[in-house]
Amino acid sequence: MNFHSVFLALGLLTIAGTLVSLRREYIRAEYSVSWLVVGIILTGLAAFPRLLDGVARDLGVRPEACFLIAGGTLISALVFEISRVVSRLRDENVMLAQRVAILEYQIGELSKDGTQDR
Repeated sequence: MNFHSVFLALGLLTIAGTLVSLRREYIRAEYSVSWLVVGIILTGLAAFPRLLDGVARDLGVRPEACFLIAGGTLISALVFEISRVVSRLRDENVMLAQRVAILEYQIGELSKDGTQDR
């Protein structure tokens, strides 16, 4: 079994796993797109070995190393995207917690004012 077959299987498993997770609602649609792109690129590179071999020859590396570099780059980009999303969600969570605290304070002040008027 050559490395093209292994990476073809990995690409197809990534696509299949993403689609199953999406179907079972383990992953949201907007996040599944990144995983599908990674799977499609890996599958495409493995399915068309001449393209990968030509790029590897131009870079002066072995095709296996070129494939690993491409896969590592894709995974790194995916991890960066996930980090960006997590950071944005954290900031939104802090903002919402602050708004809730302000509303709780205002409700407490209103209930105090209502009992003092009587």
